[in-house]
Amino acid sequence: MIWKIVFITFMAAGVLAEYQLTEGQRQQYKDMLRQQCKKSGSEDKTDDVEKSIKTFVECVMGLVDVNTLKREIEEAKPNGALDEVFKKYCAKTPQLKSCIHSLTAGVAPCLDQKSRDGIGSANNATDQLIDFVCYKDGDRIALFIAEGGPECFQQKASSIRQCAEKVKGSVGSIEAAQILTLSDQCGKFEELTSCIVKALEECDTPTPANMAESLFRYVRNGTPCKGQ
Repeated sequence: MIWKIVFITFMAAGVLAEYQLTEGQRQQYKDMLRQQCKKSGSEDKTDDVEKSIKTFVECVMGLVDVNTLKREIEEAKPNGALDEVFKKYCAKTPQLKSCIHSLTAGVAPCLDQKSRDGIGSANNATDQLIDFVCYKDGDRIALFIAEGGPECFQQKASSIRQCAEKVKGSVGSIEAAQILTLSDQCGKFEELTSCIVKALEECDTPTPANMAESLFRYVRNGTPCKGQ
């Protein structure tokens, strides 16, 4: 179950020093992670899961420095050279996929059997996402930025957050999410994506909403929801 994999990953990520959290908050995340691992009969694997997350962060940081990428984007905008920037980074997608697959394998010990069975689908979905973004060496993401996509998302951040909270509230808890049928899970995904796209349609240009809708559809086709 992809929901569970994402949940465990974010809990473990919260423990890392790279995140701007207080020591108390990091300990809280660590306790939550340990409790989840205990539920899966793998409390002794908590430290290993944390290490896998740390390795993932280091892996991604080795592929891209966020501040450098931001600077390169700003420098490329006036010259219409965004495609060149993303072509360079998209060439690293095989390494990025490897980082992510190692991550999902790393959190597996703290997942129940049903969730472990969903790791392949989770990897496929993230691969689909990366392939979408880097289609034709990053033409899509270059267009997204050129058409004010980041500004649109920032403008509608509150609405997007409300979309996520609404779906989360309708599920209730991780335990409740675990017993959802595939049809129900796919329905929640559709509910979330429709809400986000509707919010983005209020921006000045249609490109962000259109691209988000295409992205969600593309990712969906890489999951068991494709046949639903």
